[in-house]
Amino acid sequence: MSSIKTLAHRQSIGVLVLDKDGAPQWAHGLASDPAVQQTAIAALAKSRTGQGDAPAETLLSIAVQDPAVQLLALVIRDGSSTVLLMRPAEAASPLFGFIGAVPFATEIFSYMISNPYQAMTVADAAGKMCFISEVHERFLGLERGEAIGRDASDIIPNSRLAEVARSGKAEIAQLQTMRGVTRVVNRLPIRRDGEVVGAIGQVLFKEPESIFRMHRSVALRRAEQQVDTHESLAAGSPLIGRSAPMQRLRREIQTVAHLDIPVLILGESGTGKELVAQAIHRAGSHDEATPLVSLNLAALPATLLEAELFGYQPGAFTGGNRQGQRGRIEQAEGGTLFLDEVGDIPMEMQVKLLRVVEDRRVERLGGGDSHQVNFRLITATNRHMQGLIDAERFRLDLYYRLSGVVLHIPALRHRREDIPELLHHFVRAFCTRNSMPVPTIGSEVIPYLAAQDWPGNVRQLRQRIEEALVFCDSQELRVGNFDRYTPSEEPRPGPAAALPAAPRAEEPGAGNARLKDLERQAVRQAIAESGGNKKRAAEQLGISRSHLYKILGRED
Repeated sequence: MSSIKTLAHRQSIGVLVLDKDGAPQWAHGLASDPAVQQTAIAALAKSRTGQGDAPAETLLSIAVQDPAVQLLALVIRDGSSTVLLMRPAEAASPLFGFIGAVPFATEIFSYMISNPYQAMTVADAAGKMCFISEVHERFLGLERGEAIGRDASDIIPNSRLAEVARSGKAEIAQLQTMRGVTRVVNRLPIRRDGEVVGAIGQVLFKEPESIFRMHRSVALRRAEQQVDTHESLAAGSPLIGRSAPMQRLRREIQTVAHLDIPVLILGESGTGKELVAQAIHRAGSHDEATPLVSLNLAALPATLLEAELFGYQPGAFTGGNRQGQRGRIEQAEGGTLFLDEVGDIPMEMQVKLLRVVEDRRVERLGGGDSHQVNFRLITATNRHMQGLIDAERFRLDLYYRLSGVVLHIPALRHRREDIPELLHHFVRAFCTRNSMPVPTIGSEVIPYLAAQDWPGNVRQLRQRIEEALVFCDSQELRVGNFDRYTPSEEPRPGPAAALPAAPRAEEPGAGNARLKDLERQAVRQAIAESGGNKKRAAEQLGISRSHLYKILGRED
């Protein structure tokens, strides 16, 4: 029996011919060993058990027991005889196990290859076409077999099979336009012994609208769950509001979350661009451990920004980590990279970022080899991108790479109907965080807030609500808690908002009253800076908590 293994090493194939009664008529190569013939005949008979007429072609797994040798065979029948074409197979091969377990494996493979709703194309490692399904040939106006041996890019419009074969990186759920029709496709590298030998393209659906409709229905259900009660909002639901603009935004998030495509988020300052990025990441991640790495590109000078984004090698510059450092791009491997304020990135950095986005390769500062990175890219800005491009302050090619899908976040003035839910959410969250009782909300508060302009959007609304809660009596939140400034004194968003109003001139003889006012003002400011925690405010002022309450008690 050891001769079987010797044959398996010397011969790459075997041929066995059986007559109509199943008796061997002729054998060659691997099939010349009697043990292989007996095992093949037994496996063939077993595959016929319970079946009707034998198919003209089928696949068969042949497992010789002693010594252990596994073979795969293509069985061809013509009525008067049966031919088995054999080749060795690995014991752990999933193909061997599948064929052995499924008697209709041939029909499954045939269906997968010819299914018009999942039509397949195959290219070799050089990007030359090896196979194209009949449905694609008809769609592209090709004669049968005309595409074989030609470059995939010459046959299929916008094909990236050659790029996938070169990079070895799969491209999942990509939109591809061919002859005016857009389809959703997968492009997958195929490996043998660890080396890429080709790539296959597979149409998921005839048109992407099928996927979009599915995502929209899921998004609607999730949106309903998110705004079902104020309690769920207080527990941390990131996108709050039932207005039409917010429901549209949720649907768009669910649509793009599972697609491998860059997303650019546009919105005014304070609208919640980072929350939208977090929502996309969560909706598209199946594992909670998948990283979301964020970087504000406007927060660092160009010299530090480059090291922070790309990382650096040991000794790249004075003061750096001696072991070097991974950049944010490397940290986002397998997850999501969120770059905020992308409109403020310096021009010299835009070239390097473009290279990473195009090639998915990163090189640390200080030299060294570049290496492959795999991450989902989300960017955001409050800048007018077309204006930056016209002024030659932002590269047009980088904009196209970043803006695979553009999401627009509505300003608060365009969704005032969401202010009641936002108000309840921020009140509950602030009181929970500071262990305060949740006050009732006066009937005049919501109309008052809805009448404001809110140039700072949701961020400004939250600041005003939390400040009002600091000076609330813990029983009812009133308009008076908000209206602590005259129109000329109220801070506006921007640098001036941090400056206190100038003190008014004192009335003659009002020195003692003015001193008490200053005490109360100092206490209020300390409480605000302490997030409403009166104990910390008292410690900050160097007074006892009872004295702080005494000062507050003189307000009425």
